[in-house]
Amino acid sequence: MNGTYGLAFWYGTSLILNGEPGYTIGTVLAVFFSVIHSSYCIGAAAPHFETFAIARGAAFNIFQVIDKKPSIDNFSTAGCKPESIEGTVEFKNVSFHYPSRPSIKILKGLNLRIKSGETVALVGPNGSGKSTVVQLLQRLYDPDDGFITVDENDIRALNVRHYREHIGVVSQEPVLFGTTISNNIKYGRDDVTDEEMERAAREANAYDFIMEFPNKFNTLVGEKGAQMSGGQKKRIAIARALVRNPKILILDEATSALDSESESAVQVALEKNTPRYSF
Repeated sequence: MNGTYGLAFWYGTSLILNGEPGYTIGTVLAVFFSVIHSSYCIGAAAPHFETFAIARGAAFNIFQVIDKKPSIDNFSTAGCKPESIEGTVEFKNVSFHYPSRPSIKILKGLNLRIKSGETVALVGPNGSGKSTVVQLLQRLYDPDDGFITVDENDIRALNVRHYREHIGVVSQEPVLFGTTISNNIKYGRDDVTDEEMERAAREANAYDFIMEFPNKFNTLVGEKGAQMSGGQKKRIAIARALVRNPKILILDEATSALDSESESAVQVALEKNTPRYSF
């Protein structure tokens, strides 16, 4: 660095003494400090060029996902939209394997008929296909063979968004958004009123603990519901499902985090909500 300084000043002094037009002490110093400062900035920025390369690699995968055309498009306007769903659900000779594991058959010729108003429990060991049946009913996947009907209509012929509006889901690990309890429940349906929200909270046995918070329904649940206990998150998620007034209610071990008293109260509330059938 000192050698660079000496060379710059020696060369600048030589230009001035030789009478080169346009060169003064001020000009030499201005050029000198401009070069030194720009070199310093480039040197400081160089280690971050790797970050740009990593970002480009990550963006490539993200843009691939964005540009991918899904086989089941929730935003599609195609498909029929029945005014109501009142009939039965039927699995007819359904076989299925996940795209990531094509060699492993999860379902092999499943036949299942569920009448309107029935409550059906799927029981079995891990990996037996319980969650797969639920995912197929939500039409997150399409079966490899056979078909699934609702009111004798193949669900693949129905409009995806319209069909899913008639389904309420409470998963084993419910997802809450980083906003208020009120907004989390109202996400269940676009036009939910405050009265419907409170009624759903009562049915889910969530109203009492919500009212104990200082801000009540305006209480923030935290990122992914971090401020709530497991049982509280479950009951808020159940209220969100009930406020949709779904015709098909899917509960994936939805009461596993509740105490026996709360579980009994929620179960009674769910049984009152007819007409609907549930898993």
